[in-house]
Amino acid sequence: MNKESLVWLLITVGALTAMGFLLGQSDGEPPFNTADERHALADECVGGHSGLAEHYHPMVYISVLGEEVEVPGNVGLNDPGCTMRPLHTHDTSGKIHVEFKESGIEAPLEAFFDIWGKHMDESGFDDHRVDDNHEFLMFLNNYSYDDDGNIVVDPSTREQVYDFETLILEDRQYIELVYREKA
Repeated sequence: MNKESLVWLLITVGALTAMGFLLGQSDGEPPFNTADERHALADECVGGHSGLAEHYHPMVYISVLGEEVEVPGNVGLNDPGCTMRPLHTHDTSGKIHVEFKESGIEAPLEAFFDIWGKHMDESGFDDHRVDDNHEFLMFLNNYSYDDDGNIVVDPSTREQVYDFETLILEDRQYIELVYREKA
């Protein structure tokens, strides 16, 4: 192999290694929220459903430019090194299961998005950012169930809130995140 071929081989291997490093940030660790530092609760592991002191269910609904974004099932379940995170989903309904072995722990919405691995703060959701033409809004409400077990949300109690990352999750809380074009 001549010197020129060897140089190009080394440059190619170096570039591929650097790209692999930059793209391969998932080295077995759970993904993280690009908004800021990963919340400490996102790294907690409760292991399973036995011995829980708290178990409640907020709901999150996300829309981007008028299209619903499905919250995947099994977020926070069977992550590398952890069977079950304290904030997780079992299905695609948007129901977040908040489960702790101790009482009184406050779980901010930010921790769920860190576990999911999606960016979420006042600047936007995932790759959708606020700019001159787009806004990202958050609304808070409560939900109940009708006689058939369907979720019911009363639109007259919908309130816009601004504490995107620090919103503390509560039982039967209905959180609506809306990325849309400005009116």
